Formats: sequence, C-alpha cells, structure tokens
Amino acid sequence: MQISNDILIPHIGELIQQGHTVTLPLRGYSMRPYLEDNRDKALLAPPPKELHVGDVVLAAIQPKRYALHRIVGISGEAITLYGDGNFSPEHIRQQDVIAIAKGFYRKGRNRLESTDSRAYNVYWKTWLRLRPIRRYLLALWRLYHYPRLTARQIINRFLKQ
Repeated sequence: MQISNDILIPHIGELIQQGHTVTLPLRGYSMRPYLEDNRDKALLAPPPKELHVGDVVLAAIQPKRYALHRIVGISGEAITLYGDGNFSPEHIRQQDVIAIAKGFYRKGRNRLESTDSRAYNVYWKTWLRLRPIRRYLLALWRLYHYPRLTARQIINRFLKQ
C-alpha cells in the first residue's frame, strides 16, 4: 500500500521536528543514477541551522509537492535544488526544508551509505561538475540499463524531460 506524499510528508515533518530520524522509501526518478525508484531509502534527520551546497534535503517545492534533491546554490534564505537526474532547478527558501538526508540504503542493502563518507562526497562533487554534459551521460545510462528500449524511445523520453 502506497500513501500519497501530501499525506505522508507532513507526518514525517512532525517526527523530524520532534528530533527523530526517519527512513523513507524513495519514489521517483529525479535522483538517478544514484538513487532508484522503489529500491532505495533515505535516512532523514532534522536539518542543521546551516545548510551547505551538496546536502540532499527533503523540501516542500510547492504546496503538497515535495522533493528529495541536492542543494546546488545558497544565497541568503534562497536555496537552489537540483535532482541528480533533472535538468532544471527548483528554488525554495530555507524554511521550506523539512529534513536533511544523513545517508542512503541503496540496492537493497541493509548498510547505510553515509553522506559523510569519502566515496559519497567524491560522487556528488564530480556529478555536480558534470552538469553541462549530464543530459548525455543520463542518456547513456538509460541505454545501458534499459537495453530493450530503442534509441528513438530513449531520445524521445530524454527530450520530454
């Protein structure tokens, strides 16, 4: 049974405000290739007073629309987010941040991959620098992971994003 985000996330926000951590199963494709829909989970915690570029946060993008995306820019109270698999940013305010990801349970593993680890930091810093060619890298990734799709189907899906 899946619960709608507009019902689930406010409850998660309440738990986070009380100081709890929450493990959230992830849905969506915006954080590909690192995080996968219905496969991975994020360990969420209360956000610190000071956020940084590279932090992955759960935020209210619009009323009843939430995203777990990476901070790519901070200017005062204004924060710019990008999903690793997205090509356009979202703009929020610091008060829209509900939680920060402390780590991820990926590929069905029970071991937490911490956002403080060296490997994770190398990944996100490299991926952020590759933003100008990310579209092409993601197309190649799709071609590898979905070999049954024709090149035309991949290009059409790619252009729709």
